[in-house]
Amino acid sequence: MMKKFFTLIALVAFTIASYAQTTPNRLIVTMKNGNVTVYNIADVDSLSFDLIEGDVVANATVNAIEWDGDNGNVNMNITMSDAAQGYRIVILPASEAENAAQALAACAISDNQGEVNMVVENMVPGETYVIATIAYDKYGIAGDVVTTTFVAPEKSITMPALSIAIPTSFNDCWVQRVMYNGVKVAEVCKEYIKDYDDQRVVVYPCDENGYAILTKGVSASDGGTVVWDEENNTVAYTDGNSTPLSMVYLVNGEIVIAAPEMAEPTIVEADLLVDNRGSEEQVYQIVKIGTQYWMAENLRASKWVDGSAIPMYKSTQTSEWNANTTGAYHVYADDDEYIPIFGMLYNGYCIVNADMLAPEGWEVPSQNQWAALRTYGGPLANNFKSDTDYSWNLGKEGTNVTGFNVWAAGLYSPATGDADDGADAWYWSTTPYEDPLSSIPSFQMIRFNQTSKNMVRYTTSGHACTFGHSVRCIRKK
Repeated sequence: MMKKFFTLIALVAFTIASYAQTTPNRLIVTMKNGNVTVYNIADVDSLSFDLIEGDVVANATVNAIEWDGDNGNVNMNITMSDAAQGYRIVILPASEAENAAQALAACAISDNQGEVNMVVENMVPGETYVIATIAYDKYGIAGDVVTTTFVAPEKSITMPALSIAIPTSFNDCWVQRVMYNGVKVAEVCKEYIKDYDDQRVVVYPCDENGYAILTKGVSASDGGTVVWDEENNTVAYTDGNSTPLSMVYLVNGEIVIAAPEMAEPTIVEADLLVDNRGSEEQVYQIVKIGTQYWMAENLRASKWVDGSAIPMYKSTQTSEWNANTTGAYHVYADDDEYIPIFGMLYNGYCIVNADMLAPEGWEVPSQNQWAALRTYGGPLANNFKSDTDYSWNLGKEGTNVTGFNVWAAGLYSPATGDADDGADAWYWSTTPYEDPLSSIPSFQMIRFNQTSKNMVRYTTSGHACTFGHSVRCIRKK
């Protein structure tokens, strides 16, 4: 729409007529918004009128933004209003937005429209930035400062084709990480495949956070494909026709068998859980069973995750053990030589404070998580029990086909003291059991027994917090 500035001359004539007996020496302009501007008549050379088609106020609009995250180039499409003859533009972190006017004043005026490119020095991926613009008309009158915000993209990681040497041994850990330039790019697992009741070596590419993409597995055992349904904890394994592979390749985010023309080597190493708690460091093997990742050893932390000590009681300190309500542990038979293989026996109050007990990024499992383990790994206790001699009473060892590696660490209770090493392994769950006969908190538990055929989940009973059981942790998803 056409907008017309009506005559200042009429206003001047009216003013002069009103003051016919005097000679005016001021020109006073009062705007509709109440702003008043005063001019000396002696300084006025001429008065003129301007007819502007479109918006009277000058402004510049940033219509589109594309940021190349690798080098800080920002590509924008800029249009100016009819009144605008030029503009200033600046990009700065959102934390410095209050300095936009000062930063704009230091910029040169540009009249470029359309595609405009700017470079941001020392770009910080993930940080919010502000684009501020201000436009001027041909008289140098500024419009409003206009801002828009956007988040700097992460830098893209471009990788060449990579070669992955398949480990010949998994004795140091059932899960091996594949590293390239300090970044975890893939994972090699020796894992239980239920449909075959056997172990296969499977390679998975990893996402940008270092987590295996379980729908893109390739079996190094036969070249087959391995696709997991994480919601249902099931797998679709398609047989390959290859002999066991000594090398696979990561090409454009996919694991492939055929060697590319060129490939850079990677480092394949044990993907161990390193648990630091103040001055204490414990290192655990981990194992993938189905879609779950478990510690392959019992917890043996003597400190909470904040580094403070968990109270320890000997087998002769039954009354002190019973009186403790903030968590405690016991070493079987008061013999520290048991710790590397049995871990600690923790009372149930440690499970009350499970968030303080489990390593960072891990948790003490619920009954549902134990149930998922049993469902995928099969109910047979032998599938989970260690096959190491004397891990159970001689002749009672399992096959350990899942890699869960349960040792018969026994239990501790005020009634029995240390009991059943070699014959039983008891584990806490975080699922409470409401015992109508006791005010002491109780939790449901899991048992592996030397003669029982199956792994047993106790869901209709529980052990009070005065029992001492082993703890296994599962990685959080």
